[in-house]
Order: sequence, then structure tokens, then C-alpha cells
Amino acid sequence: MAATPSRHALPLLTRLRKDRAGNVMLMMAGMMFVLAAFVGCAIDAARFYVVNSRLQQACDAGALAGRRSMTDTALDGILDATAIAQSQSFFNNNFRNGWFGTTGVTFTPAKTSDGQLTGTAQVTVPTVIMKILGVSNVTLTATCTARLDVPDTDVIFVLDTTGSMSCLPSDDDNTCNNYVNSAGTTTYSRPLDGATSGNTSVAGYPLSTAYYVPEKSGSRISALRTAVLNFYDTLAASSSAQTHIRYGFVTYSSTVNAGRAVMDMSPKYLVGGAGNSNTSWTYNARSITLQLLVPILYTYQPVSENLSIYSTGLPTPDPTKIGVTDAWAGCLEERYTTPGVSSFNINSLPYDLDPDLVPTSDIRTQWKPMWPEVFYARNNYTSTATSTSLLDLLGSGPNPNIGTPSYMQMGYITCGKPVARLSTMTRAQVSAYVNASDFRPIGGTYHDTGMIWGTRLLSPTGIFANDTAAWPGRLPPNRVIVFLTDGVMSPSTYVYGMYGNEYYDRRVSGGDFNNLTNYHIQRFLAECSAAKARNINIWTISIATTAPAPLVSCASSTGQALATTSGSGLTTAFSTIAKQVASLRISQ
Repeated sequence: MAATPSRHALPLLTRLRKDRAGNVMLMMAGMMFVLAAFVGCAIDAARFYVVNSRLQQACDAGALAGRRSMTDTALDGILDATAIAQSQSFFNNNFRNGWFGTTGVTFTPAKTSDGQLTGTAQVTVPTVIMKILGVSNVTLTATCTARLDVPDTDVIFVLDTTGSMSCLPSDDDNTCNNYVNSAGTTTYSRPLDGATSGNTSVAGYPLSTAYYVPEKSGSRISALRTAVLNFYDTLAASSSAQTHIRYGFVTYSSTVNAGRAVMDMSPKYLVGGAGNSNTSWTYNARSITLQLLVPILYTYQPVSENLSIYSTGLPTPDPTKIGVTDAWAGCLEERYTTPGVSSFNINSLPYDLDPDLVPTSDIRTQWKPMWPEVFYARNNYTSTATSTSLLDLLGSGPNPNIGTPSYMQMGYITCGKPVARLSTMTRAQVSAYVNASDFRPIGGTYHDTGMIWGTRLLSPTGIFANDTAAWPGRLPPNRVIVFLTDGVMSPSTYVYGMYGNEYYDRRVSGGDFNNLTNYHIQRFLAECSAAKARNINIWTISIATTAPAPLVSCASSTGQALATTSGSGLTTAFSTIAKQVASLRISQ
């Protein structure tokens, strides 16, 4: 039987049961462990958040750097060493092992099945307060994917194909200027469309395209072909199935072969073209008079020649010779310009520099066929010379025809590969263009001729606007000019080119030959400005130790004026541009 508390103990127990003083302290003592766990989790969670944010940033930086530097875009799942090294370097620069006490930092880049770059980063973070709960560290993981995507893009390659492009990148330009005749002993007059059938033999008066400078093995122009195809491959690897890319080409020297491009838009744009009321243009030519006592009298002076047949590209009787026919190769004399100008107002450009001017009935707004076979020199640009010499009949008199081999061998008259208007092109088509037999080194360097036609072909408001129009339901394309040269501006008064012959016509210099180079440079820079005013992005590449000042000024930014002295450097430069044209972004 249990003992019963004494009646003296009952009041004490009753008082203790009713007395609640100190209960809160006891409860708080019990809750401290729970509160410590919550606070510890909050403190450590804040540390985890900071570390994880930095880890994600470092992962993104590594993925972007790796994708931009990826040299192998084959869909083989194998990431090249360059991309791996760049990814690791940028990740390590953005996240240091030991930061916040972290350990075991890793970053693993890899190539995705569609040729992009993905990365996985991990790090171990020690806890501070949570250790009392038995959690000593936490592993954090971040993933990232960088994509190089191409928006709809139109690219015009404006390429210097002058004689010096036959040199090695390291050569002195003067070591490779020996022209040869590709036609051998038989010379031909090629129709405007470049057809090889139906040509008319023109003995003694070969086409300006017949003479060229043979390429050295490893030449600049050979490196250019490789670089262009690498550019194409880089953009193709970066684009999606929905991306639209168009390419166009302008090869330039002192001339540009844009005749077919103009005629395709409208024959009326060309003097002598069908439907054009202006049928004749004045050349520095000669007229022939048959006499009774002296069989032939030659008169050398400006002569108005009818172009109705010649502008079609069909064989045309040469009015300066007897029994000879010529055919137009496609190069053009430029529209009217203002001579002797050292600077231009971008808002009021002369006809030749206005990319959007549509030719009217005013002959100054129209293009004219170059006709080298009828161009003869005189002793003085204001004189009229006459001759009855047999030497003139044979073409060896004191008033030579500039459309003869001796002048072609000096590069004074050239007509290169026809321009290619913007179009969607396969790799095979791009390769066919740069590897064609008429994509070869000829002529001297006139940067303004190339930029004028590059801007015309790409302007969204010019006569070729439909070529660069937005695809249905799409935003306007990015428009890019890639301008390559291996030299500086080098105009000559002896050349018959896009502005006629400067000594006789004086369309650029106005007779101030001492400043002829600067006048051409100013035309080049004015056209660069006209392109940029139309939101055309310009990249320039110089095969030189440093980019010349006009090429730097022409580029859309200083960083877009590149220079190289090696063939591999040329490929790298083109690849750099292609990657910049693409849109690099983080997709995860």
C-alpha cells in the first residue's frame, strides 16, 4: 500500500503546481536548438545563393568564350582543344577555388549535337551553422549553353583582285606583275553574258580579260578563296533551318564588271540600251576617211559612237578600224561626278556616289559601256591629230590604241569577273565563283570603284532593293560588306577605267593630277559613309602589317578594320567576321 503524503507536504506541492513563474525560460531553452537550426539554414542559404550566382555567371562566361573560339563546328560531338582551353580560362577567371571556403571546383565544357557548346560547373561549399545539425558541406551545380545563331543576313564581298593579289602575302608587290595572255595566239571577243560559244575572233585586239598575272603557289588570291569558303562554313554552322543568308560578290580593280547586273534591272539604264533615247557616247577615238589620192585619213579626237549594238554584247563592227568587230565584256564607265573635290556632303552626293539614284533620261545619270578597242591616245588632250601613216593602220603609230596587248600587259585596261548580285548560294556556288577561271589577278587598285558597287548592290533603297528585301514575315536582314584589299589607292592618268581616262577626260581630278589619289580616297570614304548611313555594317581587311588609315575610317568601328600578312591570318580574319556577324547568346 503506497504511502500517503503528509498533510504538511500537500500545500507545498499545490503551490508548486499553481506557480508558473520561469516557464518561458524553460520553453526558450528548449526552442533554442530549433531557432539555431533555422538561423543557421538562413545564413548558409544566403552563402549558397551568392556562390551559386557566381558559379552560374562563370559557367555562362566559359560557355560564351568557348563557343566564340570554337574552330571545329562539325556535328561530331567532339569539342576542339581551343574551345576547351578558352572555356576553362574564362570560367577560372570568373570563379576562384577557395572563394567562400569552396573546394572541388570543376567546369566541363562539351559540344552539343547541333554544334553549340554546353557546360556543367560544380563546387563544394562548406556550411557554417548547419554543422551543428550534422551537415558539413553542400555541392552546387550550374549548367549553361551558348549558341551562335545567325539572323537573316545579306553579305557582299568586295574583293580586290588586282595584279598584286598573285603575290605571296609576304611579297613586295613589284615582284609579281608579269602579265600573260591566257588566250594564246588566238584572241576572242566575248559576249556580255560570258558565253564560250559563238565568239567572234578579233585578231590583234584581245579582250581585256585575256591578260592576267599568273598566281604564285600560296598566293594572296588563293588564300582569299580559302578564307571566303571558311566564312561561308562558319555562318552555315551557326545558322538554324529558319535562317536566310544571301551572298553577293564585287571584284574590283580600276573597273567593275557590272554591265549585266545593270541590264537585268533595265536596258534603259545604259546608254545605247533598248528603249533608251540616248544611243551614243563620246570616246577618245578616231574617225576614218577614205580618200582618192591618200587611201585612209585618220583623225584622232573625241568621237560620238553609236552603242545600240555594242550595248547588247553582240559582235559590233569597230568604227575605228576596217574589218574588225568588238564585243562588250561588261565593264562600265561611271555616271557623272563632280571633279576636283576633296570632301563630299553625305546628304548631297554626286550621281556616281549616290547609291540610290535611279537613272533618268539625263545621260549624266546613266552608265556607259567601256569600249577600249576604240580608245586612242593623242599628244595633247585638247588636240586633234590626223595621220595617213601605214603605221597607224597597223596600230603602231604615234597615236596608239589602248585596247592592245602592250597596254593590257601594263594593267592599263582590265575587265574582271562579273559581279554576282545577292542571292541564296550553296557552298558549291560560292566555290564556283571564287575558283572560276576569270577570278584572277588583273589591274590596279581603285578602292572607290569596289565600294561604290558594293554599296549599290546592298542598299535597301537603291535599284537593287528587291535583292536585299526582308523575307516574308521576317525582320529586315543584317547587311554586311566585307571589303578586302592588299594595297593602297594607286590611280594612274594612263588607265582607262570606270572614270574613263583621267588624262583626257579629267572626270575625277579636273586636271589637278597631283591630288588625284586624294580625290579617289575621298570618293571611297564618301561611299563608306553612304553605306553606313543605310545601316550597312562594314568590315575591312588589309593584307598588310597594319590597316591603312582610309580602311580604318571606312570600317564601322576601329575593331572592324583588320590586317594580316599571312594566308592563315586571312582565314582567321574572315572567320572572326563571320562569328561577329552571328549572334552569340546564352540559351540556358
